[in-house]
Parts: sequence; structure tokens; C-alpha cells
Amino acid sequence: MGNMHKPRNIQTASNSLQDECIRVPKVYDWVTDTLTVTKTVPFSREQLEAIESAMDDPNRRPLRIISRTPKTPPLFPLNQSNPKLYENKGFFCEQVGEKRDVTVPVGGEFVDAQLVDLLFNTDIKIEVVDRHGECVTEFIVDAAAMESFVLCFPDGTDLLCRISKIFSRISSGTILLNNPVPEGFRLEVTFCVDVQVEAEVKLEVLAKFCSPRDNNLTAPESVVTPCPPVEFPEQCPSIFPAKSCECQASGEATGRTGDEATEEGVASVLVDICPNCSLVDSVFEFTFDDRDSEDGLKNFTFVADSFDPETLECKELKDCTKLIVSGEGHTTDGHRLDFNLALVAGDKGDQFQLILINDRFHRHPRVVFDSGIVHVLEGSLEIEDCVNFDDLKYKV
Repeated sequence: MGNMHKPRNIQTASNSLQDECIRVPKVYDWVTDTLTVTKTVPFSREQLEAIESAMDDPNRRPLRIISRTPKTPPLFPLNQSNPKLYENKGFFCEQVGEKRDVTVPVGGEFVDAQLVDLLFNTDIKIEVVDRHGECVTEFIVDAAAMESFVLCFPDGTDLLCRISKIFSRISSGTILLNNPVPEGFRLEVTFCVDVQVEAEVKLEVLAKFCSPRDNNLTAPESVVTPCPPVEFPEQCPSIFPAKSCECQASGEATGRTGDEATEEGVASVLVDICPNCSLVDSVFEFTFDDRDSEDGLKNFTFVADSFDPETLECKELKDCTKLIVSGEGHTTDGHRLDFNLALVAGDKGDQFQLILINDRFHRHPRVVFDSGIVHVLEGSLEIEDCVNFDDLKYKV
């Protein structure tokens, strides 16, 4: 995509780029995830007696149940990942057991990785207060979540695990109006977690900001005992860093299906592909309004669940730019399908086409739906070029 960029005039400063050897913590993998657990919390006999006594006083009713979570460190600086900083803070994250070597499919090929189990724990303060905010009773509840992560975690690297945010919600209701008092309540706790694998190495590098990948790898049940390395841990380029996008697309657009469409109707798309030039957090939603009443209504909505970075392609055509990407998703009625999406943004009008198939990797995939080439009548699509390392030219 280097030919898509306008020429840039870069002045050479007195402190120009040159070869440097630095000692740095190198990131081998970086994963973020959200874990939610629900537990039933019973009131003790003493707590019930205090609540019932307050409920007997009309001036104190109604009562409210309040949950308070510990304050977590900010996302930055990243050196706040040190587990020792969490001691006596009311929450912690730790590895349970040893890591195991696994082989997982990534981008159409099998790569070696490591499987680890992580425990996330926190103390939640529960308060029951009256209508004036005065405490009736209070106590501490612990909540924990266990999750398995597939990581690039070779021997010689360190696992840094932290909890960046904790949310709590009383899903059974927070208001106590009258006696009899319920025996307990349901508490929902959500952990925002950040997992990194690092090692101190000596590198000669040129760097840019990177984004965490989704926690979307599944390990098989069989595992292999790891072997110790004899040198710096090997990088996992198939896993991390994730491939950067060559362009990004966004917008909402509507138009009638094309001449080659499998159904006649109105098609609409909502796209935000490669926000911040990374496929992480990309969004694609397609809605079809069937206008052919003779064969029965076939309205549906399709939502993308994942995007294949190997299929992402950007093309600079005459008077327009084209983005192509494939992936997997689901319809609102539960059908899982693969998709091929093409977006065109240009001076003479925007276009898009969606093809839904039952299995794009099958030798003879079956097309379930084809919108044909849709000419946008309402809304617009915007495709912008992303600057990556292939676009940079250095003077040797």
C-alpha cells in the first residue's frame, strides 16, 4: 500500500535515526479480558436481626444494599503491574499451577503457545443503609474468577497480571421495602484484567504503539511438558504483535441490493473496521429488509464476531479506495456464517457488497446470501489509509 501515500518531505534533524542497542522489557504477549462472576450472598443471623429492627421503624424505611469495590491502580504507567503493589489492597491476581505447552490454530496454521490458569480475587464491602444513609450493618464478601489464557509465554519470560478495574452490581435488587427480609441477595462482580508477558532483552529496534489482542485462543485438552530454552525467548510473530491494518473504514450506508443479488430488498451496513489501524474492536453489522413479498419475508440482521487479518486488503483504484475483509459472525436468529465484505469509497459514490457463506474454508462453500453490488443511496462510507512500517523510507 506504499503507493497510496502522498510523498512526505522529512527534514533530517541533528539527532537523526541511528543504530542503537538498548536493554528493555520486551513484550511477548499482551491480552485484555473482562470476567464476570455471580454469587449468592446470605445474610447472617445477626445481620438479619439488625435489618429487621431497622425495617420496623417507618422513619428508616426503605433500606438499601450498597456494594463497594476496592480502588485499582490506573492503566498507566504499566509498571503498576507488579503484584507486590497489590498486597493488602483488597484484590490480587496470581498464576495457579504451572504453564503447559499447547499447539493452537492461528491465521490458518498451527503455532506453539503456552496455557496458564489465572486466579482473580477481590473483597467487596457490603453495606445496608437506611433512608438517611446511616449504616444498619456491613460486612466483607470475597469474589473470585478463574480463567485460562493461551499466551506466548516461553521459558525465560515473566508473566505480569493485574486487575485494572472492578465493578460490582446487586442483580437481585438493592431496595428493601418491607418485612420479611430476604435471606440474601445475588452479587455480580466484573474484573477488567490485563495480562502481559515480558522479558528483559537487548534490542536494536524501531517501535510504534501497539494494541492488545482479544483473548480468543482455545487450547486443546492434551498438553506437552515444556522444554527449557538456551537463549533469549523466541518471539511469537503469528500471535503478537497483531498485524497492522493498511487502511481503516467507517460509516453507515443504505441502498438497494444489486442485479446479482440472491434477494431483492434494501441493505444497510454499519462499519468501523480497523479503528486506530488495528482490527481489535472492529465492528460490522448488516441489516436486510426484504421487499419481495411473494417468497415470504426474509428480513435478517448479521453481526460480525471476528475478522481474519490475513484477508484484509486495501486497494487504490481510479477515483476510489476499496477495502476487502473476511471473517465469521452470526444472524440474530442464531445462525453462524462466514462472510466476505467489500467496501468502496470514492468521489463518484460509495458501494458495498456482502456475501454470506456456510464455510469459506470448505472446498465447495455454499453461498447463503449475496447482496450484489449495493450503490449507497443514504449515508456514506469513508476509507482512510493507515501509515505502517512499509510506508517508511530510511536513508542508509
